[in-house]
Amino acid sequence: MSGLIYDEQSLIDSQVYKYDQYLHSRLTKYTGDGRTIVTYFNINDAKTTTSFGTDTHYQVLGTNSPLRYNRIEKFPVIGLSPLSPEESNASQTTVRNYALNGELYIIPDTIQPKENDFFIINHINMNHIFRITQVTQDGLNANGFYKCSYSLFSTNPDEISWVYKQTVETFVTDLRTIGGNDLVPVIGKQDYEYRNRIIKMVNDMVESYTARFYDHTHNCYMLHLNGRTLFDVCANMFMAKHGLMINDDAVRNIVLNPNKLRRPEMDDYYQKSPYKWIERDAPLRYLDTFKYYIRKGFDYPDSSFAMYGTDVDIMIPSNPWCKSPECEDFFPIEVMNILENETDTRPCAECDCRCCPKRETCVRHYQLKRFDYISIIHDFIHGKLNTLEQLSLYTGDQLFDYSLSEEVYLWTPIIIYIIKYILQFK
Repeated sequence: MSGLIYDEQSLIDSQVYKYDQYLHSRLTKYTGDGRTIVTYFNINDAKTTTSFGTDTHYQVLGTNSPLRYNRIEKFPVIGLSPLSPEESNASQTTVRNYALNGELYIIPDTIQPKENDFFIINHINMNHIFRITQVTQDGLNANGFYKCSYSLFSTNPDEISWVYKQTVETFVTDLRTIGGNDLVPVIGKQDYEYRNRIIKMVNDMVESYTARFYDHTHNCYMLHLNGRTLFDVCANMFMAKHGLMINDDAVRNIVLNPNKLRRPEMDDYYQKSPYKWIERDAPLRYLDTFKYYIRKGFDYPDSSFAMYGTDVDIMIPSNPWCKSPECEDFFPIEVMNILENETDTRPCAECDCRCCPKRETCVRHYQLKRFDYISIIHDFIHGKLNTLEQLSLYTGDQLFDYSLSEEVYLWTPIIIYIIKYILQFK
């Protein structure tokens, strides 16, 4: 007998749905009404200098306009009223100010449209800029669509140029993330490029972790080191629960079974694990070494380990006050001492600072780098990881350089979770 041991219906009930979720939570579910790519100009409230009353008159575009805009490139709208043949054959250079009105819908969780926003249809080879004249919430749709009325504002190139002059920030739309609940679809241009590099690093980490620790026979991640096979059952539940090893663009993804041991007490064990602590945003008051003890695979007769006769050490979380010699620490005591202090004062050798941006000017060769696993966990605990810019492109180095250590096997799922968590910040 060969192949994967999936432990049957629980796999289908708890994991296969993730593929359906990814399939139906993206832009594909919004294509029924027709999708049009535009350059959208959304009013920037912070940079717009005047608060308008109902009787206030002001210039919308031009020298005296108080309006400032965020330019959003490659922005999709749906249900855009089509242009008639006469209108679409207008000259690119001829100035024509004829009446043209219509409606469109803004996809949920992208932007909040406003009256006096503008858009330019990218694939129409003419000088046309359209103005949003009215915005209403679509009462018939529970997904948060905005229904917008628009009219042709101008075909005058000189007048159109003002919307670019009044642009203060430039954003791009990541079409791959629209309709999902994980990444912000409209993002600053520099952040978009940096986020793509971080995502590529995370995908490489998943690929590398899978290549080193994934066991095809048992369909789980195990550490084979120094004649010992180690399986972290709570990490398996953690990775399955959050789909950490599933990448959108991967050809082959690993679908884990969260109920690997088929024991009802596993949910209670999970509550004692460091993974549940991380899910709670790692409160400092509950920081511990997170003790565990070892049980053998043959202690669980319904598991694939017993069926195949595999000698495997299974990590079972224990109580924090366990004094038994059987108890081991998930975080060694010296690591816990580092994590509990707000200031990380560890020294490091100069060779460890090769990626530090301050290396050329730093006179203290023990200046600490901030991209290794302990640093990431430390900064997450103490609320110092809040933005995309605080993530490092060197975090994966510890996995790539030290692929078979026990710490890398145990801590990499937490690191991937933290990075993906930070990437969701709006």
